[in-house]
Amino acid sequence: MYYFITFLFVLLAGKATFFDDVNICWFFVSAIILWVGLEKRRIYKSDALLFGKFAVIYIAFCTFRSLFLTQLPLHFWLNDVIFLFKFLLPSFLFCAVLKEKAVPYVTKVMIDLAILSLPFYCLQLISGDMVYSIGKAMNLPYPHFDGYVNMLVFTYVKVHTIRNSGFSWEPGAFGFFLNISLMLHWLTNSFKYDTRAKLVTIAIITTLSTTTYIAFAIMILMYCRARGVKFSTLLVFIAPFLCIAAISLPFLFDKIIDTYHKDMLDIKNIKTLSVTYIEMGRVMPLNRFGSMLFLIDSFGYKLIFGISNSYKDTVSLLHNISISNGIFAFCAQFGLLGLGFLFYRSYKFFRNYINPELAIYCLLVIGVLGFGECIYLSSLLLSFLFLYHYARPDYGSEITSANNNFHYTTTERPAYNL
Repeated sequence: MYYFITFLFVLLAGKATFFDDVNICWFFVSAIILWVGLEKRRIYKSDALLFGKFAVIYIAFCTFRSLFLTQLPLHFWLNDVIFLFKFLLPSFLFCAVLKEKAVPYVTKVMIDLAILSLPFYCLQLISGDMVYSIGKAMNLPYPHFDGYVNMLVFTYVKVHTIRNSGFSWEPGAFGFFLNISLMLHWLTNSFKYDTRAKLVTIAIITTLSTTTYIAFAIMILMYCRARGVKFSTLLVFIAPFLCIAAISLPFLFDKIIDTYHKDMLDIKNIKTLSVTYIEMGRVMPLNRFGSMLFLIDSFGYKLIFGISNSYKDTVSLLHNISISNGIFAFCAQFGLLGLGFLFYRSYKFFRNYINPELAIYCLLVIGVLGFGECIYLSSLLLSFLFLYHYARPDYGSEITSANNNFHYTTTERPAYNL
């Protein structure tokens, strides 16, 4: 049962299925997780208090921002409150119900899906049309666009014929989940590069994603440091290799430079280009640097507190522009303060397993991946807001001991007794 609800939770995080497009699916998954928690007696009063305190702080922040800073119409505030129950509640329930089991299960499910993507990817290389036909034959609802098919555990996108999208909506986003799954795997198995870690590495390579590769390079640095490799050794043997790779491979340094120059040109002509895309019936895509500069230009200092979860409704031009920078999109929604809070809670989670230096590397990985993809609103990363409390190595033994002794404090007694 834990594996099943984790599977549903990861599908929500992947944002590739019809689950993400249908509001009722979010509440349905929350209801299933809650039911399992009640059935297994995994819900405690302390859990309700934890979410209650978080909800009060969150709503107070949104209310203060709405009344004194943004002064937007009431429906923007309501949308922010809905975000709490649609997006944050499933993440909290998953952490609260699985508790010390959350990290092992989410790691296992994501790695299983990563391994499962490899034979699909091989078939994709052999005959992408066949994979597309299989996906169309399944006739699952709500495809994202023409040339896109999702089969729950695998996504094929025609514009990415040689890249692996896995269970997410595109290769770069899949790379985020692969790096996070490898990171969590290392945290829970003392940084052993076992068979499952090697298979995830192969899956990372198949994404052909620049930000994924940069994040993976930081992961390798973290792995080496965790295994006791000195900085001097890394500089002598690994740094030259990384420099050569960055210059030689076309999807690394050259791609970053080309993307930057294209973004500068797009920003300069953004109004004209937007009209052109509207006439073509298409949404104008802005790359990472362009998205960052456009949001800074549009909101300026307001990015400190954020505007609203519905920030796109405040700028007419944004209705026809696709933002691809997750860091600044999150700042537009919840501000630098919200981003700092997310990173602070993530750091506390990582410190349950590793020392401060390695925890900083984990944050760098999340930062790099967030700069390249709008993934900070995935249910997986939002769960980091609560995992710090539950994913302690000694948490399970504390709960088990309390249960065995039938001794509960006021905050430890089960909230429901079925």
